Amino acid sequence: MRSSFNRFLIAPGVILSFLGISTALIHPNSQASSQTKQERKAQAKQKTTTEQEPPPAEGGATSTSHLALPFKRLWKYLTDEASSLAPSIDSERIYLPLAGGRVVCLDRETGSLRWMADPGGIISSPVAVGEHSVFIATQKLADDGSEAGGSLRAIDKNTGLTVWVKDYARPFSSPLVIAPNRLYAGCTDGSFYALNFTNGNVIWKVETQDIVRGRPLVAPNAIYFGGDDGTLRSVAPDSGQIVWKYQVTGKIVGQPAIDDRAIYFGAGDGYLYSLDLTGKLKWRSRTGAAIEASPVLVGELVLIPSYDNFVYALSKSTGDRVWKRRLENRITSAVVVEGDANLVAPLRGDYVAVFLNADGRRVNLYKLEKDTEIVADPIFSNDTLYLATSNGLVVARAMRLKEQPANAMKK
Repeated sequence: MRSSFNRFLIAPGVILSFLGISTALIHPNSQASSQTKQERKAQAKQKTTTEQEPPPAEGGATSTSHLALPFKRLWKYLTDEASSLAPSIDSERIYLPLAGGRVVCLDRETGSLRWMADPGGIISSPVAVGEHSVFIATQKLADDGSEAGGSLRAIDKNTGLTVWVKDYARPFSSPLVIAPNRLYAGCTDGSFYALNFTNGNVIWKVETQDIVRGRPLVAPNAIYFGGDDGTLRSVAPDSGQIVWKYQVTGKIVGQPAIDDRAIYFGAGDGYLYSLDLTGKLKWRSRTGAAIEASPVLVGELVLIPSYDNFVYALSKSTGDRVWKRRLENRITSAVVVEGDANLVAPLRGDYVAVFLNADGRRVNLYKLEKDTEIVADPIFSNDTLYLATSNGLVVARAMRLKEQPANAMKK
C-alpha cells in the first residue's frame, strides 16, 4: 500500500510549474531573486515596522497573558485553495489541509515545505496528529463527482508516505480524536466509531439518528459526543455501550467540556447546557442564536461564543451571565485562553480580539491585511498564533516591546 501512495507525493516545483497552482510561501521580505540581500532585508524591515499598532486597551485594562502582547507576522503561506478545515500542529510541523484535496506539511518555525500529499477525494476533517503518524480522512469521489465512500489514511510524519489506508462505506464527518490505541470519529452514516489505531479496523460503533459532526470528548471513564439529532451521548470506552443520553432541540456540533462537577455543551437551539455527570440537567442559559463553538472553562466561568456575534461569560454553577461582548462577525470557533485573557477569532473577520476573562474588557486587537478573512479555528502555541485565512496560513508571534521578529528578518 505504501508504494501505491507514492504517486500522490508531489514535489512543490512540479505543482507550480506544471499545474500552475498559485501556492507559495511568503515571508515579509520575500521578493524576486534579482533583489540583493540588503534590499530584501530593507523591505522586510519596512513591512514589519509599518504593521498597524493595536489600539489601546479598554478602560485601562491590563493583562499578564501573552495574548495581550503585540502580534508581529513572521511569515505566511499563500494558496488559492484555502480550506475551512483548521490546521494541526506538533512540536516541529504544521499540517494544512487544502480545498483541492491536498495536505501540505510545513516547518513550524520557517514555513518551508517539508512534504505534500494528495490522498484523492475531498478532505473531510482536520488532520489528526499522532506520535509517529498523522491521519487524514477523505470523502472519495466517483467519476461523475458524486460521493463514493470514505477513507482513512495514516501518513508518516517525516516522509509523507502512506503507512496504511482503510476504506469505509461513508466518509467521516467529525474531527478525529486520538486516544491510546484508538481513533474516534463521527460519520455521515449517522454512527460514531471507535477504530483500531494501527489499521483502521472498526472496534465498535454507536448508531444515532443523524450525521455526527462534533469533536468527541474522551474522558477517563466515558466518551461524550453530540450529533445532528440533538442528542448528547455518554458511552463506555471499552464497548461503546450507551451509559446515558440527553436530548435537546438543536444540533450539537461543538466538543463538550467537563470538570469534576458537570459537563457543558452548546446546541443549535441557542442554549448552553450544564448536566451533572449522570446526565441530569443542572441549568441551561440562552444566547441569541445557535451555538456551534465548544465551551471553554476558566475558573468559575464558562466562555461560549454564539452565532449572534456575542461571546458570553457565564457562571459555571448557575449559568447566570457575568459579561458578554459583541463582535462584527459570527463566531463558530472556541475561544483560546492563555492566562487571564482569551482570544476570539470571528468567522470571516479580518482580526482577532483579546479580552480579559474576568470582565470582558479588550486588551489586544490584531488586524490582518486587507481582503484577508479568517476561515477556520485559530491555534495559539508557544507564543505563536496560526490563522487559516482566505489567502492561506498567517503565522504571527506575540512580541515583547524590546523584541524584534528576528526570524522574519533573516529570511
